[in-house]
Amino acid sequence: MTITRPPRRALPLVVAVLAVGGTLSSSSALAATSTNTVTYAGPILDELRVVVQVSIVVRNMKIVNVRSTVSVRTARSYIINAQVLPLLKQEVLQAQSANIDSVSGATITSRAYLTSLQSAVNKALKAKAL
Repeated sequence: MTITRPPRRALPLVVAVLAVGGTLSSSSALAATSTNTVTYAGPILDELRVVVQVSIVVRNMKIVNVRSTVSVRTARSYIINAQVLPLLKQEVLQAQSANIDSVSGATITSRAYLTSLQSAVNKALKAKAL
């Protein structure tokens, strides 16, 4: 018979500092909170020739990165997406919103990307991160 222990959990830094009698000033707590990086993911959208999910990374009330997960069903879609996804990412980072144009010739991918992106942006807005 073996006895298994539950996994140890690390205490958050604030709890650890307070547990040993330390103090935590409000300015350092605010500084730690304001530099958090949070990722907001949009839904996975399954369109005609492509499956897309877009996530945004937000830090200090700005979109600092856009990640997209794309699965394609045709070689042509793969070629199109290889060209289109960097353009869409660049536009989002410049606009700092989902208010960007779709790419001509990649309508299906653009629509799915923008829909998933808008959902991610809405989550960030609801969380007051943007």
